[in-house]
Amino acid sequence: MNKNSRRTFLKSLATAATSIALPSSVYGKLSTISESIKLGIITDTHIGFVDDAEERFSVFMRDMDKFGPDALLQLGDFAHPIKKFQKIADTFNAGADVAIHAIGNHDLDFSHTREDCVKAWGMPNRYYTKTVNDLRIIVLDGNDKGSPTHSRHGGYASYIGPDQQKWLAEQLSGSDSAVLIVSHQPLAGRIEIDNAKEIQTIISRHKDKVILCLNGHSHVDQQIDVNGVTYLHCNSASYFWLGGMVRLAKYKDPLYATMTIDPKKKEIRIDGIRSSWLSGTPEDAKFFTGKNAGLEKIVVPEIRNRILRI
Repeated sequence: MNKNSRRTFLKSLATAATSIALPSSVYGKLSTISESIKLGIITDTHIGFVDDAEERFSVFMRDMDKFGPDALLQLGDFAHPIKKFQKIADTFNAGADVAIHAIGNHDLDFSHTREDCVKAWGMPNRYYTKTVNDLRIIVLDGNDKGSPTHSRHGGYASYIGPDQQKWLAEQLSGSDSAVLIVSHQPLAGRIEIDNAKEIQTIISRHKDKVILCLNGHSHVDQQIDVNGVTYLHCNSASYFWLGGMVRLAKYKDPLYATMTIDPKKKEIRIDGIRSSWLSGTPEDAKFFTGKNAGLEKIVVPEIRNRILRI
């Protein structure tokens, strides 16, 4: 995997990108960014669960060292907040001037808490904001309890509670900058949070400044547009969960992406990696049948290249 990953990454940069139109109203805020911003993005590494997850993470960090990001983002299901994996968190934090962590549901396995993650990863809070070269990044925590439909997600919380909703609305109202919203659980699309419609309503009120909402968790490559806002699912670094006898379908190469926000070109470019199934494919498990019919469009071993333009 190590020998081919860099070649795969460079090849991905040359592949055709899907062009996506952003609402023209967003440009008013995008133009407030004075210079290009480079972000490195990875999610759902599942270190401690997937046998080669640490190696996949190392490939990502080596490529980010060459890319030179202004900030690194990990979108959850990263590694348990324990001493065994503290070096992983420290390495991530040292990889750029700004390190963004979103807390995933599996980071809280074995009775770990969100407070444990905040402390181990050096987060300012479980939900918070960071500013990167005039871009305001809002990080949400989708692990709140209190959802009336909690059982939909197999026992894991997937909800943004009233206090955090109020905070989100205040952050959006009070921002004069372009905004990127980051979460582990999806705010729209496949396995979206329980109160997705409420959160979408809050965000859509400020669609003139929200350039993108970015999430992990779903292990798919999916773009959803709701009320003038683009929601993008970033695929897992490691695998897609099939369940049953096959259990999981691993990707041959680690998946991750870079994002370049270029106000002069009026575009946001996302460069990902195209890989292949390592073993135990969805087709082997006859996954794309019944309720899963049609998911072959988003259950793929890649993060597609995209260009979001005004």
